[in-house]
Amino acid sequence: MENTEFKAKFDNIQRLFDRCINHAYETLERSIYMKSQYLNMEQVEELEGQEYIRAADELASLYMSYSVLSEIQRCYFIHDFFWESGFYEALKPDEKRKYLLFSPLSFDYSRYEQDNSAYDEELPYFSVVVKTVVLERYSAYLRKKEEDRAQAELEPQPEQEVQKPTTNTELPIKVVPPIAETENPFGSILNDKQIELIADCINEEMFNASVTVDDLKAILSCKPNAILRSNNNRYVAFLFSELSNRSLITGNWQSVIANNKLFLSKDKSRDKYLNQGDLATATNYVKGISHEKGFATIYNYIKQLKRL
Repeated sequence: MENTEFKAKFDNIQRLFDRCINHAYETLERSIYMKSQYLNMEQVEELEGQEYIRAADELASLYMSYSVLSEIQRCYFIHDFFWESGFYEALKPDEKRKYLLFSPLSFDYSRYEQDNSAYDEELPYFSVVVKTVVLERYSAYLRKKEEDRAQAELEPQPEQEVQKPTTNTELPIKVVPPIAETENPFGSILNDKQIELIADCINEEMFNASVTVDDLKAILSCKPNAILRSNNNRYVAFLFSELSNRSLITGNWQSVIANNKLFLSKDKSRDKYLNQGDLATATNYVKGISHEKGFATIYNYIKQLKRL
C-alpha cells in the first residue's frame, strides 16, 4: 500500500475516532456544567474533585488492562493521534490487518451509540481508545479549572482608587494598557523561524490586519503594537491550542489573552475583547476538526514547526 493511500486510510479511521470522542467528551462536559448551575462554589469544587478522582481511577484501570494504550496516553492530545502515535505499531499483525481492511463507510453511528463495543471485533480496542481519550481530555479540563482557581487566588486584588474631584484645569486621564507581569507571559519557546511561519499563518486572514514578525513578538510579550480584531474566533483558538498542545506556549494561553486584552472579538458592532469564556467555547468546538477547511490550513502550518 502506497504511503499516501496508507495515510488516507488512517485519516478516515481518525475521523471515526474524532466523532465518537467529541460526542462523548461534550456530553461529559455539558453534564458537569449543568450540575454546577445548581451548586455553590464550594460544592462545585467538591464535585469536580470527585469527577477527577473517578476519571483517574478509570484511566488507571484501562492502562493496566490494555498495554497498547500506553501510546495513546502519550499522544491523546494530538488531533491525528492514530497516525502520530505508536498505537497501530503496538497492535498484533492480525489486528493491524483488520484496520487496513475496514471500510469507514460501513461504520454505523447508531449501532455504535447503542453498543460502544459493537466495532471492537472489526476495529480492535476502538471503544477503549475512545474512552481513554475522552477521560484524558476530561481530566485535563478539570485539572485546568483547578489550576485557574488557584492562580486567581494568588493574584493580588486591585486596590480601589480614591476618586479625586475634577476641576476644569485637570488633564484627561490617558488609558494605559495592562503591563505584562513577565517578559514571556506566554511561556513561548518559539524560535525566530517558527515565529515567522506563524506570522504567515496568521496572515491567512485570521485577523482584520496582517502582522509582521515584530508584531507577533510584541503580541507574545503582551505588548501589542496594535489591537487586532479576530475574523474567526475558532481559528484563533485552534492556533493557540495547537501551539499549547505541542508545549510551545503555556497551557494557560486563554487567560493570558483574556487578562491582557490582546484581541477584539469578531463582532464588529462593538469593541469587545476576547475573554476566557469566548476562547474556552471556541476551543471546545475545534477539538478534532483539523481536517476541515480553514482549520486544515492552520494545521499544515503547525506541522511544519517541528522542522524549524
